[in-house]
Amino acid sequence: MKPTAMHPAAERELDEVTDYYAAIDPDLADAFVDCLESCKTRMTEHPLHFSRRRGAVRRVNMTPQFGEYYLPFMMWQDRVVILAVAHAKRRPYYWRKRIGESRKMF
Repeated sequence: MKPTAMHPAAERELDEVTDYYAAIDPDLADAFVDCLESCKTRMTEHPLHFSRRRGAVRRVNMTPQFGEYYLPFMMWQDRVVILAVAHAKRRPYYWRKRIGESRKMF
């Protein structure tokens, strides 16, 4: 298994989404985090299983309950780097600048 890292902005997005769901129902927030952890496990164990979207970026769709969210990630320096916790219908590809930032950070 490859180690996983999250871009700091992706960590903030995770907190925002979790807070949003917690305001609705704490169990829903827990379910979101569990779904994200499951996606992280799949992407670290089988990163090449996911199709490339642009250049070196791959994408994991969170399903089924949280299917509107996805995790764009790339493999860099022997690790999986999660670039965003992105909503599929809001600001497409806003996280692209994080690719270069992540290469410098990690």
